[in-house]
Amino acid sequence: MYASLTSVLDRALVRTPAATGDRPLGRRAALVLAIATTAAATAVVTAPFSAAGGMDPDLVRLLHAMVGIKGIIALAAAALVYWRLGHPIARPVAIGYGTAICISVAALAWLWTLASIPLGSLCFYGGLAGLILVGRFDSGLSAGLGG
Repeated sequence: MYASLTSVLDRALVRTPAATGDRPLGRRAALVLAIATTAAATAVVTAPFSAAGGMDPDLVRLLHAMVGIKGIIALAAAALVYWRLGHPIARPVAIGYGTAICISVAALAWLWTLASIPLGSLCFYGGLAGLILVGRFDSGLSAGLGG
């Protein structure tokens, strides 16, 4: 199964010709807009399901601190994606990066409301795994990092 998945992704991502790189500002602006929109929409949708009202205030503070740590991780990942979008990149790779980081950001907004924490955590780490998977097939990433 892994061999077939890698061959499909290899054909879709690695062999896609690189973009000309003439619009890095537009790609970066689209990323920031997508992240902000995703976070806001998720917060609005999940806020009615918040479980924070029935929890001990100390537990709520602890859980919010843990979400804050996840936020630092997501910020570092978003910074790497932001950097990568400033260089020539194939469109499927750029879309993959944007989708994966938006999944993690949506999960952070979801986790902040403390609604369904296990599912939100699964989505957060799934988004990070998606970033790793897309990065695995991004030849420009390893070249840009000196690999």
